[in-house]
Amino acid sequence: MNRFKSLSVVLFAAALAGVVISCDKDNENPKAEGKKAGTKMCDCVASYPAPTDPTDQAAFMEYAGQLYNCLGEIAPYSEYIGLAGTQDTGYGYDPTAENPLYSIFDFKNKDFEQGFKEGTSDCMQTFSALFALLGGQY
Repeated sequence: MNRFKSLSVVLFAAALAGVVISCDKDNENPKAEGKKAGTKMCDCVASYPAPTDPTDQAAFMEYAGQLYNCLGEIAPYSEYIGLAGTQDTGYGYDPTAENPLYSIFDFKNKDFEQGFKEGTSDCMQTFSALFALLGGQY
């Protein structure tokens, strides 16, 4: 009877290890990670109400500061993405790029980049407009 008990424990441990390994492989999917990072960034952007008066510089600067914090959403994904520049250089912002939003990012993996762009498709215009306005200040 002890043999069967030991065998069942070993089989259970092997099955559990298989589940853990398969879950870890899901986390190693760069495209899925990119989409998750992009979605988190959009959720962050959406969590702050935009100023309603475009002439209220103080409200706009507060909003810009809040959205700046959204860049922190990419920190856990640093093996796949970083910022193309520094705050002093406007993070590499290029207003002439095909899509200026993405010019501030340094993508290190094409699959992650594709997923990230899918994940940010909902908030791209808001975030891009912010950097277009901030671009003139650097």
